[in-house]
Amino acid sequence: MDVPVTRKRVTLNNLHDKKKRGERITSIGVYDAPLAAIADKVGFDLLVIGNAGPMSLFGHADPTTVKFEEQLFMTQAVSRVTKYGLIVAHMPYLTYHSSKEDAVRNAGRLVAEGGAHAVKCEGNRYTAEYVAEIVRAGIPVMGHIGMQASRRVEQSGFGVKGRTAEDARKILDDAEAFVEAGVFAFILEQVPAELAEFLASRLDVPVITLGGGTNADGIYHIAGDVVGYSAFPMPKNRRSFTNVQPLLEEGITKYKAAVVDGSYPAEGDSFRMNEGEFEKFMESYGRKTSLKSVI
Repeated sequence: MDVPVTRKRVTLNNLHDKKKRGERITSIGVYDAPLAAIADKVGFDLLVIGNAGPMSLFGHADPTTVKFEEQLFMTQAVSRVTKYGLIVAHMPYLTYHSSKEDAVRNAGRLVAEGGAHAVKCEGNRYTAEYVAEIVRAGIPVMGHIGMQASRRVEQSGFGVKGRTAEDARKILDDAEAFVEAGVFAFILEQVPAELAEFLASRLDVPVITLGGGTNADGIYHIAGDVVGYSAFPMPKNRRSFTNVQPLLEEGITKYKAAVVDGSYPAEGDSFRMNEGEFEKFMESYGRKTSLKSVI
């Protein structure tokens, strides 16, 4: 007889053990309670609240305009409904670049107020010192290298990073600086597959790719893109596994039509007062009206 497996919260040690055993780490970007609850039920290792949340749900065309409070609210929404996945909250633009004190304070708020278990920082060798300060404060940090949405100006826009040998060497240098700073894992976004495979084999920490092939320690994808629920077009190299938008549009269209033709709400969708109470109400209403007219 099979003994039921008791699920426990994913830990940093679980992730490193998976890398050592060659088991794939599963990671998904979530940013609202409904999708987070579903992802946690399915059983993802990492639940990441990244840039895509404020951009998709709040309409930010650019992650540099995302406010810290918006990221905090989404982290709270995810942490309130999940029990097993390790929650990683993205540090928004300029929340850890001005000073080490700001870096620790803001990371601490995402943990203490938001319920995150770790934070995620984009950057390079020059921002590694701020990452190290967060780690020294006892807060786990996941690095984010390759294409970094919040650093688009410095990197000459979005797109694939590391196509040339020179760019690949810089990505490696930045990654090694982050490892020295103490990150427990990386998201490696929009890099060539061979570079992703090299970094996964060279670095001691898990390397999880987004648009970087399959030969790494894990894969990251954004829940909204997975199910076709986003206000923006999905990048060409991402795949949707279903598309809920036509279903949502169908339901909303039917609702509007039912309102217009009067079929909703139906009799069974409405409440009624207790028997005889409406008559009493109208009788008392009539007395008050008569009294006012006399006065």
